[in-house]
Amino acid sequence: MMNKRAINRNLLLLMVCLFVVMMGYGMLLPVLPFFLERIITSPIQSENIVFHFGILTAIYPVTLVFTAPLWGKVADRIGSKWPIVIGLGGFTLMQVMIAFSTSLSMLYVARIVGSLGSSFLVPVINASVSDITDEANRTKAMAWSGAAASAGVVAGPGISGLLVGNNWHLRWDPSVHLLIDRFSVPFIVLAIIGLITLILSLLFLKDTRVKISNPSIKSIGALFPRGKWAIFGKLLLLSSILQLVITSFETIFPLFIKDSGLFSVAFIGVGLLICGLVMAIMQPVVAKWGKLFIANPEKQMAIGFLIAGLTLPVYVLVQTQWIILLTIGIFGLGSSLIVPNLLAQVSLREPKSSGWALGMQSSFSGIGQIIGPLAGTVLYAFIPVSPFYITGGLLVATSFIGFQTL
Repeated sequence: MMNKRAINRNLLLLMVCLFVVMMGYGMLLPVLPFFLERIITSPIQSENIVFHFGILTAIYPVTLVFTAPLWGKVADRIGSKWPIVIGLGGFTLMQVMIAFSTSLSMLYVARIVGSLGSSFLVPVINASVSDITDEANRTKAMAWSGAAASAGVVAGPGISGLLVGNNWHLRWDPSVHLLIDRFSVPFIVLAIIGLITLILSLLFLKDTRVKISNPSIKSIGALFPRGKWAIFGKLLLLSSILQLVITSFETIFPLFIKDSGLFSVAFIGVGLLICGLVMAIMQPVVAKWGKLFIANPEKQMAIGFLIAGLTLPVYVLVQTQWIILLTIGIFGLGSSLIVPNLLAQVSLREPKSSGWALGMQSSFSGIGQIIGPLAGTVLYAFIPVSPFYITGGLLVATSFIGFQTL
């Protein structure tokens, strides 16, 4: 068993890992539409960019669906350090490959290869956090995990906005000149940050204690054992719905703003910045003081779904900048009521195998992350405003129906 100081050091390093991984996700979204414009060689149509943007965004969660439960079980048996180190290696490789992609096919290969190597990072890190915290502090720990992830999403667009201003010219002597396109610069920087994080994890991250796996999930073939759906089914469906809506919004919002012509690229970054910042601040607040106002965590989640759902149609009903930004903040507040409570409920219902449980939760979240960008971009191609109304209605319906029998 680790002492309190070692636990705190491990938690800090795990939060850094989460921050870096999610910074990569936040950095990609505002840059990708313009990156696609640069590398698509055929005549560029807005439909082409929308299509490829949706597919490239969905690739990451496709691998998450299949790898998260398996890697969660591996973490239960051998500890989380080596899965995290391997994942950071895949993450770093993906950034380098994206940065030097000069064609659409290269970009797809980069996303596929990198996703296979790093998509499981978030569930394994969350499982490690669950392993080293007791039940009384589980919700708080998951809230800090959510805050670290949200802060990464916040930092990503801001950093990419600063870095895409100019090309990089690297010269060793007059005959050697390396030009790095300005849209590739953020991914080079992120690869360097990922490599540093990998080295720190390799040197200082301590394995969580290896636990005896729950006999009911010991067999690799029994990936979802009998009886577990009754325990986890509704929580897993809620995870899918939440991620479907969040990723649909994160995919459609940049396209909607870009095509409207009303606001600049910087506004996209500011909008995502506000959403992530609110979630980073409010998740620990909800975990610490939420029960003072709403004692039942299930009611907190229900209210969160309702708040988030009611905000989505506002984006297409108003064109005032400050109202859109305020609405994004309220959407982040609603999500903050859901995420830490949902993760804590999953880990507490399977305390002997938190890696498997959180891996399965991430797998179902991945299903939502696949459907969200794809469905959102398809709906957007036909009727640009429809994704906001449909996903908002889905969240409101979930608030009233999904918690009746939880």
